[in-house]
Amino acid sequence: MFPQYHLKICSYILLYNMDNNKVISSEKIVLETPPDLSILKTYGKDQLIDECRRLNIPREQYEENKDEDKNRIFMINEILRLNPPFPKSQKPVLLNSDYDESKMTKTSTMKYVKHIINDGKYSHSIITKESYQLPLEQRDLNIRDKENLLNNIRNEINLINVDDYKSKDDILRFACENGYTSGEKYHRACILNQLVIENMKNMKNNKKFVRPRITHFDISVY
Repeated sequence: MFPQYHLKICSYILLYNMDNNKVISSEKIVLETPPDLSILKTYGKDQLIDECRRLNIPREQYEENKDEDKNRIFMINEILRLNPPFPKSQKPVLLNSDYDESKMTKTSTMKYVKHIINDGKYSHSIITKESYQLPLEQRDLNIRDKENLLNNIRNEINLINVDDYKSKDDILRFACENGYTSGEKYHRACILNQLVIENMKNMKNNKKFVRPRITHFDISVY
C-alpha cells in the first residue's frame, strides 16, 4: 500500500499525511486459515466427512459414488470451494470519532484489514489504522446527542430494581415523572419496558404476565 515504508511484524507509528488523511499505525500479522489442499490430503475419511457436515454439504453428494477415491477427491474439492484457505474478509471498522464543533470538523479513526495473497496462497495480513478529517454535519451532532441520551437512560435504569416495575403504569411513571420531553419520555419507557418484559419472562410462576404496550398517546395523556 505504501511501498516507501518497510513493513515490520510489530506495530509502528507513521507520520504519513495526505491531504486530511493520516496513517496512524500499521501492523503485519499472520492469521489462522482453514486447511489447504496439502493439509486436507492428510485427513482420513472420517475427518473429511466431519468437515463436509460442518459445511452442510448434503450427505448424498459424497456417498452416492461407491468409488472411495473419487468420493475423497470430491469432498476435498467441495471443502476448498466452500471454505477456501484464506482469512475471512473484514469490513472497515469505525474505532472513534472526535468532533470539533468550533471548526465543524470531525476526525474519524478507522481500522482496515488487508489480506495479502501471493501466487494464490495466503501470505499475511496488514492491519492499518487511519484517521480522516471530514466536515461535521448537524446530522452527526444529532446522532451523537441521541446516543448520549440513550446511554444516560440505560445507566439510570441500571441503578433501579427492575423487579419493582411490573405494570404499564409503573413504566409510565418512571418515564414521565420528571417532566422530560415527549421524545425522551418515549425512549425511557421503551428501554425500561423491554427490560421488564425480559425480567418477567424469566420469573417462574408468571403465566398471567401481559406484555405492556406503550404508545406515544399513552405518554401524551399520562
